Amino acid sequence: MLFRSVSQSRYEGAEWDFVAVPGLAEKNFPNAGRKSDSWIKNAGSIPVSMRGDFAQLPVINFANFSSNKNLKDGLEKFGDEWKARKAVEEMRLAYVAFTRAKHGLFCSTSHFRNGENAVPPSRLYQICTQFLPAINGATVLNDTPIPDGRNPLKENPITGIWPNQLSRYEVKAKQIRESAKLVFNAQPFTEKEISDLISESEIMSDLHALVHELKNKSDLTQVFLPARLSVSTLLYLKQEPAQLALRLRRPMPNHIDKYARHGTQFHLWLEEHFEHTSLLSLDEIFNSDAAAHSQIEDAPIEALQKAWLASEWAGKQPIGVEVGFETVIADTVIRGRIDAVYETSPGNFEVVDWKTGKVKSGEDLAIAAVQLAMYRLAFAKLNKVDLANVSAAFHYVAQNETVRPADIMSEAELIEIITEIPELDQIK
Repeated sequence: MLFRSVSQSRYEGAEWDFVAVPGLAEKNFPNAGRKSDSWIKNAGSIPVSMRGDFAQLPVINFANFSSNKNLKDGLEKFGDEWKARKAVEEMRLAYVAFTRAKHGLFCSTSHFRNGENAVPPSRLYQICTQFLPAINGATVLNDTPIPDGRNPLKENPITGIWPNQLSRYEVKAKQIRESAKLVFNAQPFTEKEISDLISESEIMSDLHALVHELKNKSDLTQVFLPARLSVSTLLYLKQEPAQLALRLRRPMPNHIDKYARHGTQFHLWLEEHFEHTSLLSLDEIFNSDAAAHSQIEDAPIEALQKAWLASEWAGKQPIGVEVGFETVIADTVIRGRIDAVYETSPGNFEVVDWKTGKVKSGEDLAIAAVQLAMYRLAFAKLNKVDLANVSAAFHYVAQNETVRPADIMSEAELIEIITEIPELDQIK
């Protein structure tokens, strides 16, 4: 079975014009794995509590089990959750494979693999075929029913003599071996002979120049900052320029952990509360840093809703919700969305960003305030308001605490983030 999908869409991070993904057979891709990497079943695996990504992993607490039956049920539940996590990772791998294609994607499976019996298509292949009719330009190249009987390669294995001494490959290999023998037995040129050759031959002169160029070549890899940045990317540039360079060099989607989802759910609820709907941008999803959330446990959505309704902001009416913007600083387009804008008094405004994590302070707050500074500047520019008449605040919903950073960045300081990028180590 084989199908082809042709699209003119250009996904971020696409690497090749055409990509083939074979082997979409059950237990092969998605791969169930021959051996579990769960620390309970595999002594070579690291316990969940000691892993850096523990916030995204299933947890089991043996102190909660009072009987053998409870322990057995708990282990089975943990095993099911671990398999579900493995399945999600396999689907994420499939996402990366599929989005490497610029123009064409080929997906295939076979009825037989190494065993004797036929192997059905995997769930991933079935998903592809399910949505195939909705894909413009997609074509089923071949689809045959599952045959009866044993694997034909087991009943009638293909045999042959290798290497074939008369094949053109072997003839060429023989010529190469003879040439290598001549090179091995050749005597090296003296320095005088090399100088004479260089002076007499234009080709040798060019080769000498190339060798000199390679010896003096810099080991640094240039990574260019895009002409359009999101506010989240601007934060990366301020806080972790090396990590941003790596992300730009090799774009990859981020894992969205359960704590980030709480924040997304709260923002959607708040939009409905203000009777304002907007779509979540892919840039916001894929630029969310899972590591930044892993240590900050958001409150459950119900608690966040209750806390916000008890805050001072519940009684105020914003003049704008989810205000999208694009503005230019230092010849770079900065885009983003402001959670809410309030008019505090005639001609004076405040931009507010809702936060569902813990209250930040010190250096963490200073870095996060880059976001507020950009929101403040963008609103002032787009509405032709004096920047001094626009304030900015974080409201930490769970703690019902509003923080207004004192030393919020000016336009000149934001420009400095973009224009004065520090020299980094080599990005490999």
